[in-house]
Amino acid sequence: MTRITLKELAERADTSIRSVNRALKGQSGLNGKKRAVILKLAAELGYTPNAAARNLRLQRSNFVGILSGNQGGEVFLRKLYKLVEKLEEHGYFPLLSLVPPDAEQALRLFRNWAGFVNYAVVLGTLKPEVLAVFEKLPPHFILIDQEVPTENCSRLLIDRSTGIKDGILYLARTGRRKLARCGNIPSRRLGLEKAFRELRGIRELDFVHFEAVDDFSDGFAVGGELMASGADAVFFDTDRRALGFLKYAWKNGIKIPEDMAVIGFDDDPTDLQSCPSLSTVAHPIEAVNDKIIELIEQHTRSGADFIFPTRFINRESV
Repeated sequence: MTRITLKELAERADTSIRSVNRALKGQSGLNGKKRAVILKLAAELGYTPNAAARNLRLQRSNFVGILSGNQGGEVFLRKLYKLVEKLEEHGYFPLLSLVPPDAEQALRLFRNWAGFVNYAVVLGTLKPEVLAVFEKLPPHFILIDQEVPTENCSRLLIDRSTGIKDGILYLARTGRRKLARCGNIPSRRLGLEKAFRELRGIRELDFVHFEAVDDFSDGFAVGGELMASGADAVFFDTDRRALGFLKYAWKNGIKIPEDMAVIGFDDDPTDLQSCPSLSTVAHPIEAVNDKIIELIEQHTRSGADFIFPTRFINRESV
């Protein structure tokens, strides 16, 4: 069925476009009989406003695109949910799609979004050819945690090292003498390096590193080696690993934090339910989402970088 336009509706009602607009919006300045005719005709013909055309004309839209990477994991899903919740709280309607895998699909997606989306938030990693397309498209893109520099897109970068550094410094200042790290995520290593640089000349902190993949069972499995290493504090690259080690400690009579202080990373909601509650490093989810809303509401179109620190949360495990 062909979509009827506002102009066609006005012609069929034998009136002006202005009068039709007044009737549809419930505005004054129109007699009751004419209003009734217009509304009856609009219902019969199935007229609906062309939102895309209106948005293009007004240069305003309440739709915000979200391009999500095809990632699993509770942390990523929590970030996505919190972003959707924040947008809806401020009166925006999220349009969700996966990050386009190539330039051709990127162009196809935004042909479909044309007129609806003035801003799009990207939560997944972009290929260089896709980023090159985004820089030329009308929507302004807000890139979350994208490493590739860009001139025309806003980048919101997360400094994971800050919270890690603060956690490690806390361990050193409270008398811990040997730190173990369990994991191999590069961004976590940077935080450790910053902490050790700050400790240099103040006190020494011995160090041992255990490789592990990102899973609860790995935290449990490394428990024996970890205790045999002589470490009295451990930083796990993820909370899942840390929680796995807490289970190992419980099963083997290891006192936390007396025998081993434990810090994780992610601020998983289950951290508060563990016994003892897990100390961790939290993502700046709320601060990032507040900045997204600010950029949209201030109609920001220039490319700029904004850096958000992570935060050490001191709980019972240290």
